[in-house]
Amino acid sequence: MAEAALLALSKIGAYAASEVAMVAKSKVSNLMELSNTVQRIRRHFVMMNFFIQKMGASYLSDELLKGWIAEVRMLAYRVEDVLDSQLIPTQVFSEQPFSQYCFPRLMEDEDLVGMENMKQHLMQLFSPEIPALRVISVCGMGGMGKTTLVLNVYERHKEKFGIHVWLTVSQSFSVEALLRKLLLDINRTCELTTSGDGDSVNKEQHSSDETHKLEVLQLKDLKDALKKALMQNRYMIVLDDVWDRQAFDRMHDVFEDCRNGSRVVITTRRGDVATLAHQGCQLKLNPLDAFPNNNDLEWPLNLKELASDIANKINDLALTECPLELKELATDIAKKCKCLSLANCPAQVQELVADIIKNCEDLLLVNKPSGLQKLATDILKKSEILPLTKCSTELQKIAVEIVKKCGGLPLAIASIGSLLSARVQIECMWKQINDQLPCELEKDDPVQGVLTLSYYDLPGEMRNCFLYCSMFPEDYLLSREILVRLWIAEGFVVKKGDSTLEEVAEGHLMELIHRNMLQLVDSDELGKVSTCKMHDILRELALSVSKAELFGTVNNFSEMAQMNTDVRRLSACRWKQTKHGALKIKFPHLRTVIALESCVDFVPSILSESKHLTVLELQDSDINEVPTSIGCLFNLRYICLRNTAVKSLPDTIEKLVNLQTLDAKSTNIEKLPSGIVKLCKLRHLLTDRLIDPMRNKFQFFKGVAVPKGLSRLEELQTIETVEASKDLGVQLEKMIQLRNLWIDNIKAEHCAELFASLSKMPLLSSLLLCASDEDEKLDIDNLVPMSTILQKLIIRGCTAEGIFGCQLFQEYGGRLKYLALSGCHLEKDPLEGLASCVPNLTYLSLNKVLSNSAHTLVLPAQSFPLLKTLVLRNMSGVNLLKIEDGALPCIEGLYIQSLSNLKSVPVGIEFLNSLKKLMLLGLHKNFKYEWIMNQMHEKMKHVTELRV
Repeated sequence: MAEAALLALSKIGAYAASEVAMVAKSKVSNLMELSNTVQRIRRHFVMMNFFIQKMGASYLSDELLKGWIAEVRMLAYRVEDVLDSQLIPTQVFSEQPFSQYCFPRLMEDEDLVGMENMKQHLMQLFSPEIPALRVISVCGMGGMGKTTLVLNVYERHKEKFGIHVWLTVSQSFSVEALLRKLLLDINRTCELTTSGDGDSVNKEQHSSDETHKLEVLQLKDLKDALKKALMQNRYMIVLDDVWDRQAFDRMHDVFEDCRNGSRVVITTRRGDVATLAHQGCQLKLNPLDAFPNNNDLEWPLNLKELASDIANKINDLALTECPLELKELATDIAKKCKCLSLANCPAQVQELVADIIKNCEDLLLVNKPSGLQKLATDILKKSEILPLTKCSTELQKIAVEIVKKCGGLPLAIASIGSLLSARVQIECMWKQINDQLPCELEKDDPVQGVLTLSYYDLPGEMRNCFLYCSMFPEDYLLSREILVRLWIAEGFVVKKGDSTLEEVAEGHLMELIHRNMLQLVDSDELGKVSTCKMHDILRELALSVSKAELFGTVNNFSEMAQMNTDVRRLSACRWKQTKHGALKIKFPHLRTVIALESCVDFVPSILSESKHLTVLELQDSDINEVPTSIGCLFNLRYICLRNTAVKSLPDTIEKLVNLQTLDAKSTNIEKLPSGIVKLCKLRHLLTDRLIDPMRNKFQFFKGVAVPKGLSRLEELQTIETVEASKDLGVQLEKMIQLRNLWIDNIKAEHCAELFASLSKMPLLSSLLLCASDEDEKLDIDNLVPMSTILQKLIIRGCTAEGIFGCQLFQEYGGRLKYLALSGCHLEKDPLEGLASCVPNLTYLSLNKVLSNSAHTLVLPAQSFPLLKTLVLRNMSGVNLLKIEDGALPCIEGLYIQSLSNLKSVPVGIEFLNSLKKLMLLGLHKNFKYEWIMNQMHEKMKHVTELRV
């Protein structure tokens, strides 16, 4: 498609801009001629791109057009290669302004469609009335909604099981890895899964540490440990997306039947795998029977007519004087509702009609005119959320036709629904989609046909972002921050208005989630996307498109010799050690290498043979040394060495003048080469060392020393983590683009100048300050941010007792959303002090916050109206916690750990109706007795995840 042309155009624009500047200075005629040639090429590509975009997806059935577009693609790739080679003397890339970018709205997950009976059946199989262990299977073709169904029931029932773990198996599985993951997740349920303060900044490292401990266990030891853990609890284990019987056969012996109602659930596309389930426990999902009768269109039309009838009669009625007309109207409404054919309606329509009938009957009994007004308002409000009731008759007919063509497959229906929601509600627009569907649905896989159409409906720049996600392993959790930086490095993101490239890229991510092309997995404490994943069917689509368009390839080692040497992106994830020593690989057009958790003995060959390399992603790989030849990769924009054994970076890294991201978190690097300050396009610098994997020390991670001249890196937005020094404040003062900054090893003598400099940063949004040790006093009086967007603040270290009276909290506190304090010494109850000065927090963590007088913590009435997560840890002096009326109205997670003198149940905790997760660990030995005596489990039934 047009994606290759778009990338070529961006390079042409950059090249033309640089050449014109050179011509203006040198007046050399041959350069002028070259510049004119570049402009002619650009005009040709612009016209080609416009033509391809205009064709949309209709070209898919035209072999001549497909052939022409393939030639355009290859030409664009060639132009891109030539221009990259020519740019090595020029080293100039320009960014053109565009209109202001607006973020799309993040959509919530859709309700289950047409699966109510299956859901009820599955819930019955989870009943503790059947004490024997039961293996349950849910089988169906791709896109049927197996995972969605099981996840829905899993979330509703998991609190009834002492252990509940979800394992995604997929096609490429390792039994040992699955068992390790299972044991790791079981161990985690015994600990506080969300920690506060500085512990949260490296929580991904905590997972890595635990995994490392389990890696030394042999298969037999793993199974023995699992049997022991599972025998002590009622457990529910979900094995999602199982393709091979061996996955279960080789691990089923750890699931012993303790006659306590434990359950193992398998989702699969394969019938032979489904037969692993016990008799009567095999659920088969079939395509939805969409609109089976001739009256398919009557229910939305009748509902629309009903709503209009209500509105008209209300307008004509003098309600306070006409009880007779009131009765007549209510009777008429109830009659019309009862006549509606509801059997095939969506659940929300059935709910609305049932509500109308009930309200009408109640209205007749009490005979109150004001009740009619409330009823009418309620009906109209609910009617507005039903999209089809607002559509024209023709649009409704087209919508029904499209749904029929989707064959009753939920994934296809959801995808096409997202596509339609992005189109204007005009008949010709929807008809175009309807007309394009048949050629795709004639193929062997109808779901793939619908998804293909959804893919080609994406804007050109967004298609590249989508395809890129398939370069990661199946079911891999994609980090928002990493994806955004990779997309920018690849050139997929164009600056728009005043928005940064990162903001535009986040907008692309949100739009892909909105369109159901990516699945939201988790959000962070500030409500932004944290991780997402790619549905395996969508990944298959992306891989097939990537292969056809030479966008990229995902291969294992055995297929390396057969790979096309024209490949531009290579995913070599989870490759094992080869028997042939260092590999010699020649891919002259290679742009990207993604080698997660791999043996990377091919890297030296890549660095010497692939001169256009742009991205080198080696996270969790076995690399321990970066070759000096990396300095030859002029085009390199992104390097990730996270969680590797690399101890240093070569001095030649100073030649990477186009580098945007250097990610060396959790490595053994102690200092950066002095030449790092020459990388003037660097946007994200992430470097730290884990010095205490058990995290018992105050400084369990450590930053790197700052080289002189750091202030030359004027485009830096992220620094994690640097050591404080006497001149750090002076250097930071000039770095006005900084948004995220972590500083450790701060001493008292650094505070005045350092905090004054931090106060002047206009765009600072996230700040971590860590003292050199627990006794080092941080005076934050000089920290008065001019930034209006600072939302996240983490302070680790001793602070003045009057901390809440300083300007930071008194004048700025209302803007903070995330606050974590560790090691502070206060003179009074910290919760009462914070309630007034930081009222708008969504996340609050207090760790080792000491007070000589505050043995009782009080959450005042109506305090923290927006707080969703509260963490209280290591506060041994506290013996009572009170939650007053109306406090924490939005709280979802409450984590109380290592309050060794807390023996009483927190007063008022049962009134936290929004609470979903409650962890009460490491408290006084009498706490559990008090909990049981107060029958708290009965009072906290609304909490879905509870550990005491």
